[in-house]
Amino acid sequence: MNQSKTDSAIFICSSIWKRILKCRPFLILSPFVILVFFLLMCGCTTSPILSNNPNNTGLTILVDDPHALGMVQNLGREYENKTGVSVSIKQVQSTGDDGASYQKGDLLIAGISRIPFYASEDRLDSLNTFLSTNSTVNWSVMERPSLNMVGEYPEHSGTIYALPFSQDALGIVYRSDLLDDPNESESFCTTYGYPLGVPGRYSELRDIAEFFSRNSTNLSGIGFAGLGGSDPISSPWLSIVTSYGSDIFGASSGKAAGTWNSSKTVMAMTAMRNLSRYEPVGAEKWGDKDVANALNSGTIAVGITWFSQFPDIQTAAEKQNLSFGYIPLPGEITADGSFRAITVRIDGIGLLKGGSQDRAKEFLTWLYSPVVQFSMAKSGHQPALLTVLDSYPYLNMNPFNRALPESMRIGVSAEKGQYANEVRNVTENAVKAIISPEGDVSQDEILKILNTSAALIDSIRQDGVSKP
Repeated sequence: MNQSKTDSAIFICSSIWKRILKCRPFLILSPFVILVFFLLMCGCTTSPILSNNPNNTGLTILVDDPHALGMVQNLGREYENKTGVSVSIKQVQSTGDDGASYQKGDLLIAGISRIPFYASEDRLDSLNTFLSTNSTVNWSVMERPSLNMVGEYPEHSGTIYALPFSQDALGIVYRSDLLDDPNESESFCTTYGYPLGVPGRYSELRDIAEFFSRNSTNLSGIGFAGLGGSDPISSPWLSIVTSYGSDIFGASSGKAAGTWNSSKTVMAMTAMRNLSRYEPVGAEKWGDKDVANALNSGTIAVGITWFSQFPDIQTAAEKQNLSFGYIPLPGEITADGSFRAITVRIDGIGLLKGGSQDRAKEFLTWLYSPVVQFSMAKSGHQPALLTVLDSYPYLNMNPFNRALPESMRIGVSAEKGQYANEVRNVTENAVKAIISPEGDVSQDEILKILNTSAALIDSIRQDGVSKP
């Protein structure tokens, strides 16, 4: 199907869906039905396998993120069935920097912390020309913040070495039987002086957590992954720090000193401590699964976790007749202005030097087609294609999809940059030292911990420890 026919088909599909959803709103709860509809109506059926084609040459994809391996294997099988091109998926190790030892391949999929490393080692080809000349995958259809965050190297250079392959963001899951209850809302308004609703500030999220913390019913107000657990990267500390107008490094100086150990970070850490007070006992050792279990067991009113976790949480909720709502993380208003940023994680896909450019680009063109991107969204791996993210079918595919595009467009990450792993360990240990002690912790004590960690971060980046 040529491009004009594809565009027409998508427009017709979208128009029909608007009529169907108007008459049958329950269909928005079935992403599988939506996906099947697009496959059938848009003419996106599989072609015969071309394994007997003598000119058929395989495609090799290297995967430098073990968490993405299963999805890449599924996509590889789908691509083989569609085109007849054999696909070989190979996992590579994230250790070692000897360029001579690298495996050869056509495409590389790696996390946000690894793409700059491969680019700096001259292992990846720039995608700028591809984005400027491809009629399907180009600058105008890519989600630009995600594209720059995962693919641009050096920072602010405008040179792109990877496209967003799979993206994720921290978000909020709340029990709608509690937060949408008129009686609870009236009581909340009486207590805090403003209506119960979507929190626009972390101070409002703290009020919600406090209000729904009820020892008599074993209900805690909030829960999120702890820095002492299996998934410390899932803690919202970076979202809170940047939403108070601070950061790990100064924008002009590039150093932690003067920024990480600032009064803004002190305020952010105070807010983090205030939220942590309303978590269940032992939550500092929670991981992503613990947050999901606490939500589905009804032991917390609000949970902070990744959008990729939402489909499983929603499925479990439906089985237990629970009702959840999904919203983005808030921001904050300080004396210096209004700030908001949300922790994200992104895998990128890039062209390996020495591989087949033609085969790799054909795969990318297929991968970023709307049908494949819809299929990825169904499984919780959110797309980076604007035509999908802003489309009516996607926004109504799941009850949480509306909140993701907003979150990704203000994304921040502690995983990118030289020595990112070492720096993140220092910052996480500092946050843990601040929020863990029981009782009050003075602002002077918080600042002392931040001063020590800021000096350590700058020494790591100056002296060098190891490449990420």
